[in-house]
Amino acid sequence: MEKNFSLRKLNTFGFDVTARYFQELKTMDDINELLSNPEFVQCRDAANHVSAKKNPPISCKILILSGGSNILFSDEYFDGFVVYPNLKGIEILDENDENVMIRCYCGEVWKDFVDYTVSRNLYGLENLADIPGKVGAAPVQNIGAYGVEVKDTVYRVHTIDLFNGEVKDYSNEECEFSYRNSIFKKSRGYRVESRELIYAVDFVLKKHGELRLDYGNIRNYLIANNITHPTLQDVAATVKAIRAEKLPEVGIVGSVGSFFQNAIVTKDIYLEIKELYPEVPSYPVDDDSIKIPTGWLIDKAGWRGHREGHVGVWDKQALVLVHYGGGKPKEILDLMKKIQNSVKEKFDVEIKPEVNLV
Repeated sequence: MEKNFSLRKLNTFGFDVTARYFQELKTMDDINELLSNPEFVQCRDAANHVSAKKNPPISCKILILSGGSNILFSDEYFDGFVVYPNLKGIEILDENDENVMIRCYCGEVWKDFVDYTVSRNLYGLENLADIPGKVGAAPVQNIGAYGVEVKDTVYRVHTIDLFNGEVKDYSNEECEFSYRNSIFKKSRGYRVESRELIYAVDFVLKKHGELRLDYGNIRNYLIANNITHPTLQDVAATVKAIRAEKLPEVGIVGSVGSFFQNAIVTKDIYLEIKELYPEVPSYPVDDDSIKIPTGWLIDKAGWRGHREGHVGVWDKQALVLVHYGGGKPKEILDLMKKIQNSVKEKFDVEIKPEVNLV
């Protein structure tokens, strides 16, 4: 365990946030030892007081931090205990003529795991190539891109309760997946009640599958590059190329990728926008709901390429807020609020952050 630990390299925004306590976990034994750590027990007891709506004996929160690619700290000091699960390993649990079940531990880098599955001709994750972060965080956010969500392949999620040591397995249904959400985000998220640590995830992938090409620019990119009969590897490479063209490189320019969720609006609101902007991109959700890319809304509101001091909006993709270095978390928060107010005023659409605010 370390005290006053800098998290600058553990959040992709690159803000120099200091944690009161920090503990990396590499094995299940490390997790069990953490449960009896005096400083952790003290924070856990304080968190229990808050959960019970009592005044805690100390101010101390618990944060389970994964790859830091979808998190924004509210200030430069986290007064609590940061738990950093970093268990490694990939195992094939079961296999038949159609499917392969794979267990991947939480500390594996997500994009490396996708590359692992694609190299073995396993279908299901190719559209999620190059998403930053680690495997343990993928179910929390129900990460998604190009018409695919991780819920489509998750079979089971394995957790351990940091407050009582209870080990629990969640089936896909029990995870309560929805758009950029799950039971893990709803019940603990990144709040003081954080307690269930995801240490491994089981996936079921197909040996034979249909490629999903009709979301975003995948099909057009393939045609432009004269790929008429794309393979699994072609799709993954295409997704990587498209992402590289419009998103800042992780570790070079601070960002969390998509900062906002795509907007889901009523059909009436959509028709009002379409009347003014016939070219508005849209994707039906159900009979009365339409998804509009929030990046398009922000762009039309005039924010793409905008910069304020150390932060700004990426010039190639308005959905991305960036930190150019030397700034503070408050600068991103202030920019976020300005963009939300601007889009609300122009389109009467409320946009929500996809990033987890701590």
